[in-house]
Amino acid sequence: MGREVRAINDARVVTPDGILEGASIVLEDGRISGITARAERSGEAIDAAGRYVLPGMVDLHCDAIEKQLAPRPGVEVPEELAFMEMDRLFAGCGVTTGFHGVSIMAGRSRGVERGRRLCALVSRLAGEGLVRHELHLRCELPQEESVRAVEEVLGRGFARLVSVMDHTPGQGQFRDLEWFRRYWSGDGADEAQISAALAEAERSEYTIALDRVGRIASAAKKHGATLASHDDDTVERVEVLAGHGVDISEFPVNAASARRARELGHAVCMGAPNALRGVSSGGNLSALEAVEAGLVDALVSDYHPPSMLQAAFKLAREDVLPLPESVALVTGGPARAAGLSDRGGIARGAKADLIIVGGRAGIPTVTHTIVNGESRHAAG
Repeated sequence: MGREVRAINDARVVTPDGILEGASIVLEDGRISGITARAERSGEAIDAAGRYVLPGMVDLHCDAIEKQLAPRPGVEVPEELAFMEMDRLFAGCGVTTGFHGVSIMAGRSRGVERGRRLCALVSRLAGEGLVRHELHLRCELPQEESVRAVEEVLGRGFARLVSVMDHTPGQGQFRDLEWFRRYWSGDGADEAQISAALAEAERSEYTIALDRVGRIASAAKKHGATLASHDDDTVERVEVLAGHGVDISEFPVNAASARRARELGHAVCMGAPNALRGVSSGGNLSALEAVEAGLVDALVSDYHPPSMLQAAFKLAREDVLPLPESVALVTGGPARAAGLSDRGGIARGAKADLIIVGGRAGIPTVTHTIVNGESRHAAG
């Protein structure tokens, strides 16, 4: 698929322990075979010319394929085109393992059947991509139809990660009802649909659908998928879900929930766009403040893959974290959370998934993306 790379020379190699200046990384059979202080002379070598070399980024949650499929409400492009555009976006941003967050939920621009189609699409075309593609199933607990569909997709072995969520207004992500109204309006819902959703929420007492959580947890365990929670808003919710085997807490909406999740051994994931901007778009926990408090294990793209690299360098530039630690939030941290022990760090024996980072107009820019020891993206 791409040109084989045998070595990367004159690199500023970012490892978990520090930065190696002027080093060479030797690649063999799709793995890192060594890191040396001398240049490896080879026709298949890349001269990094003093630029940073990082592990390829691991994105555990990216919804952007839904936007690629439907760039405007009610307008869809061919599914294969949406996938290939996402593939190129991942490669250009330095994401070498991307988890497509596919919502299985009824209503608004999404739909259960469309979710099924996207799952099948990712499974069918994953091997055709420039980068590694994985599936992150998102299950809407209040909807029995969603739960049944997620059980079905898990049974087919499509997904490595599944999250349980509840978008009922008045709690979780949508505690602020005015934010709920703006969000749904931007997602194509009309006033009648928004009013109906708010009326239904008023009639329903919010509870965690424990029987449905148990069903999804059982299916995830049976088929080898990691289980995540979504938008945890209370310590009690975190504790209840922990009893069902949750390993990841995605986007906790307040510091107390994030702190309790970490105490219970969950990996806490926050949005890279949130960290880059310094504020949550929905008025919830600031990812930047959560990182400063030591509450974050991984940053994910959520809806904007370019934010991952930018957030990592921002955290280092503003002295929030040393660069090796900020890079770990988009590489080794998410890899560990998903049980991917063979990537996310530059070390002997790891997968040769690497990126070279330069700069343009003061912005960190990916100049090369290497996957499985092959050059898959080059931009000068």
